[in-house]
Amino acid sequence: MPRRGRWKGGKSFRRLLKNMPDAMHRELEDVLDQGGADIQKAMIARTPRRTGKLAAGIKKRVLRKSLRLRVGLLGTPKGRAKLFYGRIVDLGRRSQLVTVTRRKVAGSVLVRGRKVAGEPYVMRVRGFSGRRFVTGRMPDVRNLLNQRLKSVWDRVLKKAASGGNDD
Repeated sequence: MPRRGRWKGGKSFRRLLKNMPDAMHRELEDVLDQGGADIQKAMIARTPRRTGKLAAGIKKRVLRKSLRLRVGLLGTPKGRAKLFYGRIVDLGRRSQLVTVTRRKVAGSVLVRGRKVAGEPYVMRVRGFSGRRFVTGRMPDVRNLLNQRLKSVWDRVLKKAASGGNDD
């Protein structure tokens, strides 16, 4: 099984990207940027809303050097930590029993007959199926992006085959 980031023909593809004219590279970047915006809009439209934080957390990023597009719950580790539940909402979770111990709270151990601190207890977590707002298929948006990329790649490869490498 290939390592992550490695695929058959990857080395020749990176060489092709390196030798590609700057104008064509910029054109591919623009197409990826437009397609990323379309995918981002589709994800936001499918995002379940209570507070709107998940929808606001969906970002897009075009990695210009490698011509890769990332769309989803991106950001710094601290920013992603605030939206940790997005993965659970997207992929779902199974039902389970969890042992919980609350942190110590100053004052009494019982409040209105409930355990507050120190004593572990078992909590039932209900399962639910995922909403797939990030990891869903979105075939219509992907087909549109693929058509745009195909037309640009056709022009790039024709120009490269004819020997035209003007910037």
